[in-house]
Amino acid sequence: MRSRHARLVRRSEQYTMWKYAAVAAASRAFSLNSSTRWVYRRLGNVALTRMRVADGLPERYVDRARRLLAACETNRILRPGDAVLELGTGWVHWEALVLRLFHDVEITLYDVWDNRLFTAFRCYADQLDDHLDDLGEELGFDPARVRTAHERLGAARSARTFDELYDTLGMRYVVEPSGMLEELPESHYALVVSADVLEHVDAATLPAYLARTTALLRPGGWSLHQIDLVDHFHYFDPSCSPKHFYRYDTATWRRRWDSSVQYVNRVQRPEWLDLFEAAGLQLRREERVSEPMGDVPLAGAFRGLAQEDVDCLQTILLHRRPEPAVPHQGTSTENPAAATIAPASRH
Repeated sequence: MRSRHARLVRRSEQYTMWKYAAVAAASRAFSLNSSTRWVYRRLGNVALTRMRVADGLPERYVDRARRLLAACETNRILRPGDAVLELGTGWVHWEALVLRLFHDVEITLYDVWDNRLFTAFRCYADQLDDHLDDLGEELGFDPARVRTAHERLGAARSARTFDELYDTLGMRYVVEPSGMLEELPESHYALVVSADVLEHVDAATLPAYLARTTALLRPGGWSLHQIDLVDHFHYFDPSCSPKHFYRYDTATWRRRWDSSVQYVNRVQRPEWLDLFEAAGLQLRREERVSEPMGDVPLAGAFRGLAQEDVDCLQTILLHRRPEPAVPHQGTSTENPAAATIAPASRH
């Protein structure tokens, strides 16, 4: 009886996850070679532009802006003239744009391929203008500072190309296919920031990658990363669990589902915490977005996860690179628990 029930469950799963399987198969087909990957990006960018313009600025992007600005303000992360690095700057340079409106900083926009969508950028920038007053009021910004943000956004919205945007706001765009941050200066950045990027970095290179981001930060510099812990095929097929990929061991996942164009490293919260610590960063604050996942099948290394980690869909991590120890008498007045970030919505 139990064997028959198991067969029925498997058949039911196969029937309900056809979208999941179809997207995975298409992703694997587009991953065959450089030509198919180029076609994937071109088709994807056309579709994404239409979708993003039609849907408008998502509320979760406003949440990200609020959280980022609050973290910088509360922890006094940025000073005029500081350098900021946005990793995986993607379609619209969102985190970089928000920071530049309220801070006099130099920003490097980093990516592994040119994924920019100027029409989508213009759409989001136009709608961001409607939120600046509310953001300023919520965060207690001086009205003059909010007016300056409106002026800078107006100048950005008048740009006709990304190159004009960079000239206007003092940004630099870097595409480095290796993705290992080799072209960037060490001990230079006051802040390294990313959103929904690190889960796409090859798991095998993560230790070296995070060590490199630490080296890029100046002593006392900060990093703020939003990491999506969800099976990304779930976004195409919500009938499957957000943690559907837990049921596959590494070999099965690579053989049946993995691809380069939809790569997700499946690294989960405890391992992320260990990786950042090994890279030499001090955790100053964590926020989590969680939902009860219930009894999810766990394969391979996932079997050791605590229920709270199974339920965790997104983690937002604020770290700091330690400053060199200076011999002195007395104790430091710095309180690690005082570092704060605002909660974020789910991806």
